[in-house]
Amino acid sequence: MLKAWDADGHVYESEATFSDSYWDPTFKDRRPVVVEANGTWLWLIDGRPFPVTSGPNVRLGGTPATKGGVPAPFHRQRPFDPVDSSDFQSAAARLAVLDREGIALQVNYPTMLLSWPLAHTPGLGAAIARSYNNWMADISGQAPDRLKWVALIDPGDPKQAAREIYRTKAMGSVGVMVWGVVGNRLIDHPELEPIWAAAADTDLTVAVHVGFSSVLGEMYFTHADTMAVPFVFPLLMGFHSIIAHGLLDRYPRLRVGFLEAGCQWLPFMLERVEETSPFAHRTSSDRRGTDAPPPMARSTRAGYTAELEPEAYIKRGQIFVGFEVDEPMLPYVIERYGDDFLFFASDIPHNHRLVNASAYLEGRTDLSPGSKHKLLVENTARLYGWPVPAGV
Repeated sequence: MLKAWDADGHVYESEATFSDSYWDPTFKDRRPVVVEANGTWLWLIDGRPFPVTSGPNVRLGGTPATKGGVPAPFHRQRPFDPVDSSDFQSAAARLAVLDREGIALQVNYPTMLLSWPLAHTPGLGAAIARSYNNWMADISGQAPDRLKWVALIDPGDPKQAAREIYRTKAMGSVGVMVWGVVGNRLIDHPELEPIWAAAADTDLTVAVHVGFSSVLGEMYFTHADTMAVPFVFPLLMGFHSIIAHGLLDRYPRLRVGFLEAGCQWLPFMLERVEETSPFAHRTSSDRRGTDAPPPMARSTRAGYTAELEPEAYIKRGQIFVGFEVDEPMLPYVIERYGDDFLFFASDIPHNHRLVNASAYLEGRTDLSPGSKHKLLVENTARLYGWPVPAGV
C-alpha cells in the first residue's frame, strides 16, 4: 500500500484557535467564542452567530466540535475521526488517524474559515486569520515533517493580507488559501494584486478552495442549494479569471491548485475558456468545414488576454486540480490531459468524506500503477513545490 501525500485535509477551529496564546490582544473583547443556543453550539463572531442556518447566505460547516473540552453530540458517534484529531488538539492525535489511513504527509486547511467574511469590524477579519495561522504553526510544528499547513488571509485588506503571507512563510506555511470570488470581485481583480505578488515572491502555492465567499449566496436559502452552487461555482469562476486574464503570464513560476470540487468540471471549463480565446479550435477551418463562415477575429475576444491557450498552463506545471477517488471520469481526464497535475485529498475529518480514500484509489482497476503513484504522492509534491519522490 502506498503512503499517500494528502494535499487537502482539514481542521475544526476550536476555542483553542482563538485563545490568549494566539489571539491579538488589540481585539481581546472581540474574539470568536462558542455559545449554546436552542440546544446546540454555535460560534459568536463579531456579534453574529455562525453557522447561518436560514435565509440568504446560508453557511454551514464549522459547527464547534467541542465546548469547554466536551465533544459535541455529532462527534461522539465518529470513532474514525476522534475529536482530539478533528480539533487538532495535538499532532499526535492527528498522526494516529493518518497512520490508520496510510497517509504519510498531510496539508491542512480550515473549516469554519472557508466562509468569508465572518467579521465586519475593521481589522477583525485579519486578526482572526492571524490567530488561526499562529495556532496552525504551533500544532503542526510538533510534527513538521508530516503536518503542513496553508495560511489564511483576509482578502478584504489586500495589503495586510500580503504582509500576512510573508509572515506565515517565515512560520512554515506551504501555501495561501483564497476563494475564486471575493464578494463581488473576481480573484484577479487589480485591488487583489498584492496577494498574488506576495505569493509569487515567497514561492507559496495559491490554493483556490471551495467555500462561501461570493454574492451568489444571496440568491440561495437552503443548505442543499448553497452547497450545489454558491459553495462550488466561485472556484470555476476563479479558474476562468486566473487563466484567461494573464495572471499566470505575469507570474510564470506561480503554482495554483483548485481544491475540493473534483475534476469532472475540468473538460467543460477548459473548453469554455478556450472557445472564447484566440486559440479556439472549434472555429478553425479544419473543424468547421470549408463552407462555414469565418471565425471571429482576435480583436473580438479581447477579454482573453493570456499569452497561451488554456491547456498550456497545465502542461507547464502552473495549474493543479484535485479529484475524488471514486470519480468515474477520472480515467478520461487523465487520458485527455495527462496525470502530472491531479492530486489526492482525504478531506479528513469532514463527515462526508470517504474513509480510507487512498486505499480506495489504489484498488481501482482502471488506473495504471504509475498514475496511482502520481495521483497519491508525486503531484502533491509538484503542487506545493517540493522535490518529487521516486516513482513506483
